[in-house]
Amino acid sequence: MKYLYPLISSSDIDFESIYNNAPVGLFTFHADGSIVHVNQTLLKWLNADAHEVMYQNVSSFLDRGGKIYYQLFVQPLLQLENDVKEISFQILTDKCSFPCLFSAKAFRKNEDGELLFAATVYQVSHRKMYEEELLRKKAEADAEKAAKAAALQEVAFDQSHLVRAPLANILGLTALLEEMDISDDIKSMVTMLRASANKLDSEVIKISNKLST
Repeated sequence: MKYLYPLISSSDIDFESIYNNAPVGLFTFHADGSIVHVNQTLLKWLNADAHEVMYQNVSSFLDRGGKIYYQLFVQPLLQLENDVKEISFQILTDKCSFPCLFSAKAFRKNEDGELLFAATVYQVSHRKMYEEELLRKKAEADAEKAAKAAALQEVAFDQSHLVRAPLANILGLTALLEEMDISDDIKSMVTMLRASANKLDSEVIKISNKLST
C-alpha cells in the first residue's frame, strides 16, 4: 500500500510545543497534590506564571466546596483507583474564575519511579457555548419543520374542499342522467362514473377529517 504523504518520524515532532499549546489545560502532580508541571494553555486560563503554580496543591485553585470535595473524595479515589474522569470543579483564584471538568490518570516514568498523575482541565463554558448553539440550531430546525408541516396541512385541507366541489357537480349530473331515458349501455357507464365519483368523494372526506384533527 502506497501512502499519499510520507510518514512523520517522531523525531520531527515538537512534543513540548504540542503539550504547551494543547486546546485543554494539562498538568502533572504528585500523589499529595503538588503540581510539578503545567502547560501554557492552563497558565493562560489561570492568568498566572509558572512559578505561581508550580508546587502549589491542586486544591488551592478550587473554590471552597471544591477544596473539600477534592480532599475528601477525589484525592482518596485517585490513590485507590489511580484514575478519575470529568469531575466538575470551579476554578477560583484572585485572577480568574471558571467552571471546568477535571480528569487525571496515574503513571510512572519507569518501574521504580514515583507515582505521578497526568491531569486535564477542560473549560465547561466552552462546552456549554457549543451545546447551547446546538440546541438553538435544533430549535430553529424544529420550528421550521413545524411551520412547513402546518403550511402543508393547510394547503391539503383547502385542496380537499376544492376537489369536493366539482365532485358534487359530477354526482348531481350522474344522478340526473340515470333518471333520463337513455340506453342501457350509457346508463351502465353513468352508473360506473357515479360509483367512482362516490368512492373518490369518500376518500377526500377521510383525508379532510384526518387533517382537521
